[in-house]
Amino acid sequence: MKPHRLLITAAVAAFSLSGAALAADAPKEIKLGLLFGLTGAASPIGPLQLDGAKMAINEINASGGVPWGEGKAKVTFAVKDDETKPDVAIRRFRELVSEAKVDAVVGQTFAPISGALNEQVKKTPVPYFPVNVVAAGMFEKATIAPATFAVHGSAYSAGYGGASYLIEKMGAKKVVFFGPAYAFGQDQWRGAKAAFEKAGIKVEYLESPVGTSDFTPYLMKISEMKPEWVMLAHWGTDAINVLKQANEVGIKKNSKIWFDWMTNAFGSGVPAEALEGVYSLMSWYHDLSGFKDKAIVDQGAAFTKKFTATFGYPPDPYSAMAYVGVYEALRALTIAKSNDPAAVAKAITDNPFFQSMKGEGRWREDHQPQFKYNAFVVVGKGPKERKDPQWDLVKVIDAYTGEGYLQPLKELGY
Repeated sequence: MKPHRLLITAAVAAFSLSGAALAADAPKEIKLGLLFGLTGAASPIGPLQLDGAKMAINEINASGGVPWGEGKAKVTFAVKDDETKPDVAIRRFRELVSEAKVDAVVGQTFAPISGALNEQVKKTPVPYFPVNVVAAGMFEKATIAPATFAVHGSAYSAGYGGASYLIEKMGAKKVVFFGPAYAFGQDQWRGAKAAFEKAGIKVEYLESPVGTSDFTPYLMKISEMKPEWVMLAHWGTDAINVLKQANEVGIKKNSKIWFDWMTNAFGSGVPAEALEGVYSLMSWYHDLSGFKDKAIVDQGAAFTKKFTATFGYPPDPYSAMAYVGVYEALRALTIAKSNDPAAVAKAITDNPFFQSMKGEGRWREDHQPQFKYNAFVVVGKGPKERKDPQWDLVKVIDAYTGEGYLQPLKELGY
């Protein structure tokens, strides 16, 4: 069996887990609503997610559709742009549910929009699968909607995983954490703080206001402090700006940089010199060459080859997680043999294990998954190391595993 067939085969097998007792005539189609930030501040990432979602649907239809009873159902979809605006996202969500009559919604690029739609799902129940990194508070027992399942977890994990790795593998003692004053950065700080406090390490914390574009004053202050490590926790254009400016002020002369959550979009948006030697966590990367698990390497290479042939560029981690989110939405619908949100939620709860390019995943009680490889540890390549100046961005050197990656259930009210 070719490696790129692994996800398809495993998913199709899981589609049939409910057995004959729940079997029903296959519907003519299963319709998904795909709702991403295709314009606005999310536009560097949203289109990449959409391509990942489309690839999953195309694969499933090429195999004849999803198994349903004695037959198969084709998958169709409706695409909407949330414009990176919560009010627009709510309108588009309602259009997908009431007008397009979708069976489930997959999407989102920015955490505040996922939070807003999670609340909408409570009022207008529909299976909802966010595929972005959401706010940590959304997983609290009192907050998460019964039919919301977020495959990409929260930024708490990026902060905790990065800090834990620095402590355990890099021996870090003197660290400055620099993040933005919005939820994505603050959730990372919560995770990092938990890891540092557990190890008894005191960390300096700096925060830049929302809307900051010139990070130079903060970076100059950090440079003067001469820490061993500087943790950066910014997102979007902020991420690109802070990486560029950190290089320009010469942070790397006295300190090492750990950028909490890297994507292709961020890495390709800065000069190679700015990314060189920068350590990061990545949800996944399109080139896992040299990683210890050959099966995961081969599977990732096949997925990357097919995606690149289809879209003309290698998959971003957010493309990959949108792909997984579509498979999980369809797996749940077909196990439930229904689009009823309660039945779909029960299908996932009763059948929590699934396959992904990060290894086996398992849904927890809080509706976020634990993976065999939660995130990959990478280091940025300089211009001389790159085989492709645009996309050969980093080298995978390790992975972060273990239960500690996710916020403890007790802290979330379970």
